[in-house]
Amino acid sequence: MLGIPYSGAGIMATAICLDKPTTKKVLEWHGIKTAPFTVLFEKSDPVDPKLRYPLILKPSHEGSSIGINIDNVVHGDKQLRRKLKEMLGVYKQGILAEEFIDGREFSVGVVGNFIGEEKPRILSIFEMDFSKFATELGTVLGQKAKTIYDSSANYICPAKLPAKLKREIEETTLKAVKVLQCYDWGRLDYRYNSRGELYFLEINPLPGIDCDASVDDFSFYPFMWLRGGWSFDDMIREVVGAGLKRYGIK
Repeated sequence: MLGIPYSGAGIMATAICLDKPTTKKVLEWHGIKTAPFTVLFEKSDPVDPKLRYPLILKPSHEGSSIGINIDNVVHGDKQLRRKLKEMLGVYKQGILAEEFIDGREFSVGVVGNFIGEEKPRILSIFEMDFSKFATELGTVLGQKAKTIYDSSANYICPAKLPAKLKREIEETTLKAVKVLQCYDWGRLDYRYNSRGELYFLEINPLPGIDCDASVDDFSFYPFMWLRGGWSFDDMIREVVGAGLKRYGIK
């Protein structure tokens, strides 16, 4: 608004991406698969009978897995109502209820823009190793997993992927970034089930960049760069450089 150049998505894209249901609606309209869902605003709101349990409940407008842990996965209406009441009281916003996709979880980083023939570059694809998780975490990459139990020992990067799946993830990522108009950089999360179906989870147009090896503190985005053979300084240079090129600044 002040005319000051900056890296990353604009106001509209950032607002849309922080709203999980709206992001899902936009991407579904463009043919990108996300888990079937509804949004609940009151504890008595009906759940679409087409939705299949288990469901996972998420605050609609939070990041960093805030308010999400294994007990957000509900297996019936009674459990859903109890958790929904609790979440509405804490977060004061609509609660996204979507089918829980049990399977592998990937995170994908991008840098760059669609300029002429150029496309954003996909970083080394990241996978969370749920086999390393404490039992109480289940297979949910939630708030506890990202804070209390966080460890780079749980990270697989680059993920071991067959060529077909890798291509699908990369193509879906580029399409989503283009549709949502996320500039310069970003990180997208997916789930891949046992039936070979890839589901978009969410996008972070301003991903965290914590990177301190002395205390094993790594955000996913810089970790992808490091595992790709780049340094933290390289990452900053490339992200800022993408913004400069987009603005036409030399």
